[in-house]
Amino acid sequence: MGNDEIHILKRALQREKSARKQAEKILEQKSGELYDITQKLKKANKKLKDQVGKKESELQGVFDNLVDAYVLMDISGNVLEMNDTAKQLFGYDIAQEKLNVVGLIYKDDYRYAMESFQELITKGSFSDYQARVYTKKIGVRTVHINASLIRDKNKKPIGAQGIVTDITEKIEQKQIFEEQKKQLSIIVENSSLGIVLAQFGKILQTNKAFQDLLGYTKEELQQKEVKDISVKDEYVSVADDLEKVYTGQIDNLSINKRYKKRDGTSFWAKTNISAVRDHNGNIKYQVALIEDITEHLESEKQRDLLVKKLERSNNDLNDYAHIVSHDLKSPLRSMNALITWLKEDYEDTLDDDAHKSLDMLLKKVDKMDHLINGILKYSSIDKQEHPNKNIALNDILTDIIDVIHIPNHISISIPQNLPIIKGDKFRLQQLFQNLISNAIKYNNKEKGTVKVSCKDQEDFWEFAISDNGQGIPKKYHDKIFQIFQTLDDKKESTGVGLSIVKKIIDLYNGYIWIESQEGIGTTFYFTLKK
Repeated sequence: MGNDEIHILKRALQREKSARKQAEKILEQKSGELYDITQKLKKANKKLKDQVGKKESELQGVFDNLVDAYVLMDISGNVLEMNDTAKQLFGYDIAQEKLNVVGLIYKDDYRYAMESFQELITKGSFSDYQARVYTKKIGVRTVHINASLIRDKNKKPIGAQGIVTDITEKIEQKQIFEEQKKQLSIIVENSSLGIVLAQFGKILQTNKAFQDLLGYTKEELQQKEVKDISVKDEYVSVADDLEKVYTGQIDNLSINKRYKKRDGTSFWAKTNISAVRDHNGNIKYQVALIEDITEHLESEKQRDLLVKKLERSNNDLNDYAHIVSHDLKSPLRSMNALITWLKEDYEDTLDDDAHKSLDMLLKKVDKMDHLINGILKYSSIDKQEHPNKNIALNDILTDIIDVIHIPNHISISIPQNLPIIKGDKFRLQQLFQNLISNAIKYNNKEKGTVKVSCKDQEDFWEFAISDNGQGIPKKYHDKIFQIFQTLDDKKESTGVGLSIVKKIIDLYNGYIWIESQEGIGTTFYFTLKK
């Protein structure tokens, strides 16, 4: 081998060595870069796993806490996953038993369900599906479902998922609401009161009663405002109050006003207006109830005239009673004097029968005088003004015992705990004195008893005055309270006493009744308000 060849070989080896070093340097550089990339990939992979785990945890939380039922199934309808709400709704646990959604479909809704499933396959989703389903524990339920397909990476359907909401109660409530709405509509339309729904003075709805009152159709009234059917001056006078209702300052308003009819006439009506607010408290509408009170006002007017006329008649009657009693008492006094003079002047001439006849005449005159006094008392008992004061009934009864004549054979028992009531001393004394005097007068027993008692009956006092006298036949129990009614003409009775008692009790808004047995005794019961 020559020198040239050796030289060429060395040069080749040198270039090869240099190339190897350069390749090793490049390999070392690329190895470093690959290492860095590997480390970065590891970090990225770890971060991705953390993010995936986080998302899985979040999705699981959403899945577990979803208020509505969630169902995941394969393309054949086999349920793969259910949340707790779905388990509670359908009553199945797929960890324990298999479930296919076809078995849940209500028989009458089967065709609709299949059409909806076909829509899911062709369109990829459906919404507002509403049908009935069978559940394991709570019977047939109505549900609302929104569903969508799940596809693989090749866009091939592999399953479906759906959000299921139980709307059974909602539908039932809606049905109840619609039924109540229908009932309310019937009530409104058949109400005898006119009903108007308005919005800030503009008429929105009216019922038939109001349409009939004014003579307008429903459509005609909807073109009007409240002021258009109101008498102008009266509408102006209540405009401020109406504005307060419109603006929500007040919720209710009650007024009497006139409405103009289609024929130009008007009528008076009581109008109750109420504000209707939304859930935020803002005024939305006003509802008015209108009652025609034209006849009522006319009746009140007639009644007032009648009351005034009756007052005049009563005053005239009272004056007449005093005049008549005065005119009657004058001849009675003359008769009494003449009879007395006859007895005195002809005492030795007249026989016993004549004296008895004159005595009977004097008794009749005296009875007539008592009768006239009784009429005056009866006619004036409710005319005089008497103050209401606290009256101790024990004091009243003590005064009565001191005043009236009590025969030796009669005993009177009065409890010491009679109440203090509000009233007039004179009237209350008349009340008790007449009843006690009657009990004494009509007692025919050798040992007569009169007993006063009282019971507390919450809102009123119940009194009883009992005796063991001759008793009163049942057929007279109501009659005895009428003026001039007496059961025994031989007694010196005017027949006015018990009618005065009844009138006094009526003035105090009380009641009086009797219980009696002939030969055994009588009890008068009466009540006085506290």
